[in-house]
Amino acid sequence: MKKFKQIFSGLEIAYGQYQPGERGTNGKQKGKAFIVRKNVTDDLWKNHLEGKGPALGIIPITQSNDCRWGCIDIDEYDLDHLSLIQSIRSFNFPLIVCRSKSGGAHVFLFTKENISAAVMQSKLKQFSKALGYEGSEIFPKQTEILVERGDTGNFLNLPYHNQMKGLRYAINDNGSGCTLEEFYQLYDKFSLRSEEVEKIKVQEKKIDEAFPNGPPCLNKLASIGFGEGSRNNALFNIAVYYKQSHPDSWEDKIVEANSKYMEPALSNNEVQQLIKSVNRKGYDKYRCKDAPINAVCQSGLCRTKRFGVGFGEEEMPVLGSLTKYTSTPPQWFLNVDKTRVELKTEQLYSPPLFALACLDQANLVVPVPKARDWKEHFLKPLMNNLQEVEPLESLNPTNELTGLLQDWTTNRQAARTMDDIFNKLPYTDDKREFTYFRMEDFYSFLKKNNWEMDKTKTGNLIKRLTKEADYIEDIFIEETRLRIKNQQPRVVKIKTMKKIDAAISKVEYQQDDF
Repeated sequence: MKKFKQIFSGLEIAYGQYQPGERGTNGKQKGKAFIVRKNVTDDLWKNHLEGKGPALGIIPITQSNDCRWGCIDIDEYDLDHLSLIQSIRSFNFPLIVCRSKSGGAHVFLFTKENISAAVMQSKLKQFSKALGYEGSEIFPKQTEILVERGDTGNFLNLPYHNQMKGLRYAINDNGSGCTLEEFYQLYDKFSLRSEEVEKIKVQEKKIDEAFPNGPPCLNKLASIGFGEGSRNNALFNIAVYYKQSHPDSWEDKIVEANSKYMEPALSNNEVQQLIKSVNRKGYDKYRCKDAPINAVCQSGLCRTKRFGVGFGEEEMPVLGSLTKYTSTPPQWFLNVDKTRVELKTEQLYSPPLFALACLDQANLVVPVPKARDWKEHFLKPLMNNLQEVEPLESLNPTNELTGLLQDWTTNRQAARTMDDIFNKLPYTDDKREFTYFRMEDFYSFLKKNNWEMDKTKTGNLIKRLTKEADYIEDIFIEETRLRIKNQQPRVVKIKTMKKIDAAISKVEYQQDDF
């Protein structure tokens, strides 16, 4: 366990788990990925190797934005692992191939000491492109994480869950599975010093694309075969490509493509009907959701291609992994090119607000697609790979609200009599058992402290404090009415809180407000 822990060390203040669900039509297992915001203990490492509980997911990037391992995640479920290894060795790349649970490959680069996450990511992208897997997910997904904002980065499930009895294990150069000890031998052989990583020069292998500057899915399918059951849809997408890339001769090109790539070829009548369909205004769009395209779709990479999805539109930067922090309201973190951008829900949902957030935080000018295109081609794919994280207690609005409530009712000028409630003051009874105040007065205090939540949501959150506050014990809150000067104002009644030494609020009490 000690060596395994050393090899896969990463962020120590959080770890990942995956709750599997059903498999999609493309063979990929769906499920929910989430971060547990607790220290990575020896018991977790031990249980992983013994197969007790879920597999351990480690975040490779540390709080210092460095790492000692990285991975290319190849999502092909009929992958020929031996052929991949042979290709890696032909380039003399220091990589180790592990089978993923779904039958794809996790291709690891290991270092004997921590190196910059940016360097690790850059080298793996070079390796990935040279091997013909450009656009595959790369871990670490971030070159920088916003730890002070509660950010953690993304995790990868480690191999050797239940050791060799599981489905994730290293593969030898002869194609056989490795025991854990044999994996350690591979590690000793291929792991590098930091200076050795820097010296690696990757000679890019020139790949002849069947559809130059076109969707990666079409080029991939051209190399492995389109499949008889989905020929019509495959040829339709090829026709869309040729209509964009060869507008004067695309009809002839599609006839040639039918003979070259479809086995057996579609009939001439089927091809002519397809051409008519593509010629209809508004119908010359890629069909990414249908087989065989959906199984090998790389929407992010596709958007970077001249004749990919979004042809004729301004180029969108590459959008990486999306992380949701389940606070109230939620926080979202998204990789935009190489920058980590923090978003509110409305900014993530709205293309114009998203563009403003990128300009503000990353100095990036991004296009503003139509709302429908944004949801279909960007937001939905991001949500399919969503990772959820519990928020830091210090960033939890429940805790912040509790602290401000405690501050306002104990550290500020108090009402001498119940009548002073009309002077916007909290009133505590003579027994110091209960404190009373009007919601609108407390909300005014919150706004002075840069509280962003609207009044209705704040009121609902106050009602939940009894159950959700983490660091104030024995909270009692209810709404009631008091009789004051022949009036019956609606007030909030709470169990009197203890006085705190340091004020949480950001502004001084304003006597002249009353």
